[in-house]
Amino acid sequence: MTLTDSPRPAVEGADLDALLVRAASGDCDAFVDFYDATSPRVYAVLVSLTRDANRAASLLEEIYVEAWERMRGRSAPPCPGMEWMTVIAHRHAAGRR
Repeated sequence: MTLTDSPRPAVEGADLDALLVRAASGDCDAFVDFYDATSPRVYAVLVSLTRDANRAASLLEEIYVEAWERMRGRSAPPCPGMEWMTVIAHRHAAGRR
């Protein structure tokens, strides 16, 4: 479920937000790090909501594309990064994009 094969250190809280800020300025590596740190939890939320692993995997991609597009040009995420991703996941699982 990661975008890269190399192991990444655990990232949490403010560090996630800092990764999003860097990603907003076009830093693709920062977004990859954000994805690697958050996607397992977001996927678990999606599986819990949809009860369908294939649908959850499909939604996961859509969610991170939306996050990448919405972060462009922002100076900070609209709320803490993991919370923001969970809100987007809930919206997608419910069919409200």
